Amino acid sequence: MRLPFLRLARIRALHRQQRGLTLLELVMGLAVVAVLFGIALPEFGALLQRQRLVAAQHALSGSFHLARTHAITQRVNTAVCPSHDGQRCASGGVWDAGWLVYADRNRNGQLDADEPVLQVQQRKTDGVRLRSSAARPQAVFRPQGSSGGSGGSNLSLNLCDARGELHQRLVLNNSGRLRREAGSGRPPVCA
Repeated sequence: MRLPFLRLARIRALHRQQRGLTLLELVMGLAVVAVLFGIALPEFGALLQRQRLVAAQHALSGSFHLARTHAITQRVNTAVCPSHDGQRCASGGVWDAGWLVYADRNRNGQLDADEPVLQVQQRKTDGVRLRSSAARPQAVFRPQGSSGGSGGSNLSLNLCDARGELHQRLVLNNSGRLRREAGSGRPPVCA
């Protein structure tokens, strides 16, 4: 009768002494973690790129809405233009480094020293390319909320990845409305 109790005591003693992992168990666990990490890493990079594109789209949309609201409520022309240094407007339709929102009180389409800057949006180089159409390098909102003159063209802003492939397009029409179009991703439009 005492024999089963002795076996139980020996098993408990062995369990108390064994507290770690063997080298083989440790190597196998690390191999499994490495395989899972290798599978997840490329997808994580794609997720980060999509989030950067969405963040740029939201920042641009917010700036356009701010400019339109300011133009309507303050009854003054308000412009959004690309900027490389956060102090003056840039030409060429490249919005990668950021943009400015300013009140264009004298309606000349240029940021002058006496005109207030409402927002400075500076961006890091994160692989997102932003390009506008050549016909409208900046957006100017009028006091009634419109953004174009008679016979003007829409402002199209292309949001592309680091390879230049189009992912989204923001289109600002002449009535001041902003819409988003999904990109095809095929031809590089932001080279």
